[in-house]
Amino acid sequence: MRRLVVLGPPASDRMTVAELIAGRLGVPVVSLATVVQAEVRAQSPASVEFLRFMHAGELAPDELLLPMLLNHLDDNGFVLHGFPHSRTQAAVLTTSGPPLDRVVDLVLPDREITRRLTGRRVCRGCGRAWHAEFDPPPEPGRCGRCGGEVFQRDDDSPRMVAVKLSSHRDRFAPVLEYYKQQGLLVNVDATLPLEQIAEAATC
Repeated sequence: MRRLVVLGPPASDRMTVAELIAGRLGVPVVSLATVVQAEVRAQSPASVEFLRFMHAGELAPDELLLPMLLNHLDDNGFVLHGFPHSRTQAAVLTTSGPPLDRVVDLVLPDREITRRLTGRRVCRGCGRAWHAEFDPPPEPGRCGRCGGEVFQRDDDSPRMVAVKLSSHRDRFAPVLEYYKQQGLLVNVDATLPLEQIAEAATC
């Protein structure tokens, strides 16, 4: 088993889990962001087109994104995280790319997602991230690194977190259903310690 996709909701530590799995399997981690960055560094024609869409404030079409991504998926193995975003993308990835061994969905209850996201705090001075519960600053409201004001971003308010969760469910439900129908989907409890999550994803 060397070709995996890792999906999960906000605050599920998806990228870290993907890196741990990749380390266990000895394969590269791939995401849409890393693919675009590699294409831009290479100054490929596809990257020029992508940047044109980005600078216009538009989403790049699947006809551009998918060939770029598929070119970076090695038959010898990879861990792709955070993609696909739609059932159509999932179908193209399955039929046109290297055969997938498993799709891992990191399952996290809404209440735990809310707890993790609404507790996040950021320093206005140095940008250092804190968490009201898991990593609080030494002095409430004051950064332990630079002394700047620590605040909650609007994106981390309970109202915005609820919007994020609703959007995520609507977007990824068809993707998960597709992979379930393909017999590829494995649900993993994302409340476990990270090493245990990676072990459960690969066993």
